Amino acid sequence: MDSTMINFACADASTLHSNFTAALSRVCQAIDWDYAEVWMPDSETKLLELSPVWYCHPNRDCDRLDALEKFRACSEKFVLAIDEGLPGRIWRSGQPEWINDVSLQSENYFLRHQIAKAFNIRAGFGFPVVHAQAIVGIFVFFSESASEVDPRLIQLAIAAATPDSA
Repeated sequence: MDSTMINFACADASTLHSNFTAALSRVCQAIDWDYAEVWMPDSETKLLELSPVWYCHPNRDCDRLDALEKFRACSEKFVLAIDEGLPGRIWRSGQPEWINDVSLQSENYFLRHQIAKAFNIRAGFGFPVVHAQAIVGIFVFFSESASEVDPRLIQLAIAAATPDSA
């Protein structure tokens, strides 16, 4: 297994979504980040759509949880092409990507720039999820604090997301 990807061994969408939900919870709690979401590629349209699977860290205050839910609601309107936005670039490269502060990026680079600013979203990173040698999802995580790239944290997140590590 490539150390920059995680493999999920399951055949149907409901099992995949259940596994994704558990993985997002494990990762956010392991790395103490605020929010996680999954982008799913559609092989027919060649677009990424935001999955119904997402997670907010439960140890946040009510105002923070409300802001994260609003960020999520605004994000639901986005559909991304390959190489578009953070999830699209991860989809194309098949590698993790980190952004120190998404709120400082141009809208061309981070499409949800204005939404991130409005809801105090700062650092973001993500990585691909693989099944049968195909990317079946892109996990993306956000924190309210800007942060320099941390390869150790990325590896911790990947390890926490991997079903066998649970």
